[in-house]
Formats: sequence, structure tokens, C-alpha cells
Amino acid sequence: MRKPSPWTLCTVGHAALDHCFSIADFPPAPTKTPAQHYQAISGGMAANASIAAGRLGATVRLHGAIGDDDAGDFLVRRLGEAGVDCRQLQRVAGAASSVSAVVIDARGERQIFNHRGDALTRATGLDTTVLAGCDVLMADPRWMPGALAALRWARQAGVPSLLDGDLSPTEDLQALAALADWAVFSESGLAAFAPQATLADGLGAALASGAQLAAVTLGAHGVRWQRPGGPVKSLPAFPVQAVDTNGAGDVFHAALAMAVARSLPDEDAMRFACAAAALKCQRPGGVAHGPDCAEVEQMLAAQAAALT
Repeated sequence: MRKPSPWTLCTVGHAALDHCFSIADFPPAPTKTPAQHYQAISGGMAANASIAAGRLGATVRLHGAIGDDDAGDFLVRRLGEAGVDCRQLQRVAGAASSVSAVVIDARGERQIFNHRGDALTRATGLDTTVLAGCDVLMADPRWMPGALAALRWARQAGVPSLLDGDLSPTEDLQALAALADWAVFSESGLAAFAPQATLADGLGAALASGAQLAAVTLGAHGVRWQRPGGPVKSLPAFPVQAVDTNGAGDVFHAALAMAVARSLPDEDAMRFACAAAALKCQRPGGVAHGPDCAEVEQMLAAQAAALT
């Protein structure tokens, strides 16, 4: 039996069924392309982060909504197998769960085609009393009513919160960043949050709105972050041979949330998250094959030894 974790994470947002196809190369024009491998896995930002955080040692409770369809059945089964508490994952009668086609080439790059369904738009409001007892709250922009309620609760309760700021409407990202302690964007997410702004200006805008730390992930180019009144800091990505980048950003956010729960200094937290994402990129099959905490610590120790 798994030992209970000293840290409990609550995640709020998106769960999806991902149909993953592995191909040699993306075609230059529309055509029929053979896939060397197919696998159905759990996906969605909050669901992926939940699985990744569980593998890193957290107790995780997922809050969101899926349909009462076959895709929803699949998600509940897979998330449960990963140890995620799904008691607050709503099953909306007659609604369609979110489903994606994920195409991954031989270099590990991926394209995602998503049909979000209508479960999140038909979900009932989040009862924030169920968030009690969590050490860190993570939210994504896909279920705006739930994310807004959860982030407001976290700020009032003094619970650290982290926003996964992926590509979404500008007004949604701006509303959520104003409530999150850590506003952590993908590169496209930051561009949507602050259109036409430079990277530094976008981070500054997130801080000005109310975030305590603003960050942007840059894939193979690492991560940059800033605190109010401080300089923009950066950390390079770990150099690895990528096999599958699908879910790497979700692993990064999950690992960062774990680092926040452990009260690690900013740079150590970013390094921990970068190492976790790098390990994921070397493995196919989504976040279910992401690293555990011991593997991340081993990678960090190897890097430190190489620098001495």
C-alpha cells in the first residue's frame, strides 16, 4: 500500500481522453499518414497534472467535470488507477467529455486537436468547502467558474495557488492571474495574456495584476520568472533527447506545485520542475510514465556532481 503523502494537492480544471498517434514526420500537406503506434490515455491539463503530482508523491484531489459517456468512464478508471481522488469530478448527465487527437512525430513534437465537449460548461458550481485540507491549489483556465472560485478560496484561506496559464481568451487569463500566487504560463499562454507585449512586459503585467511570482515556460529554452521588484531570472532546460513532449508542461506544473508545497526556494523549485519535465520528454506514453520524486532528485544530483 502506498504511504500517505505529507502534501495534498487540489487540482481544478480540464480532463480529456487523448487518442495518441505516433508518426514518423508531420506531412507538409493534407494526406493519409500511417501511424506506427496508437494509445488511448488520460489527458487534459488538470488531469495530467494530477497524475504527475501523484507520481511525484502527492495525495491529489481532482475537481472538474466530464460526461457520463464512454470517454468519461475511461477517464475515471485511468485516473483512479493512478491514485487520483475523483470524488469531486462531476459526471454530467447527457454531456460529452472532452476528447483529443494527439499526433506525435519521431522527434517528440506533438500537435493536438481537441473537442472540449460540453461537460465543463454544464457543470454545477464548485463547492469550495471540499478544498479544505489542501497544501497547494492548482487551476487551469478550462473551467472558469471553478477556477475563479478555487483561486478566491485559496487566497482567502492563505493556501498557495498556482495557475497553469495555457492558451485561452485574454480576459480569462487576466482574471485568473490576478488571483493566483504563482502565474505560470506557456509561451503561447503569456502571449494571450498580454498581447503584443514582450516576454518581460508580460511577466510584469502578471505581477502588477496581483501574482506573487510570474513565470513562462519556453520548452527546450527553459523557464523565466520574476518576483515583484526583482529582475527576470532564467534557467535553461536540461539537455535531453526528446521522445515524447506530450504532457511535459503538465509535469512541469505538477512538479512546481510539489516544490511550492515543500517551500523550496524559487530557483530550486524551477530546477526541480525542469528536471521532471526533462525526464518526461524522454519517455513515451503520457504522464502515466512520468518520473517519481526519487528519479528527479537523482537527475538533480547528477547535474550538481557534473558541475563540481
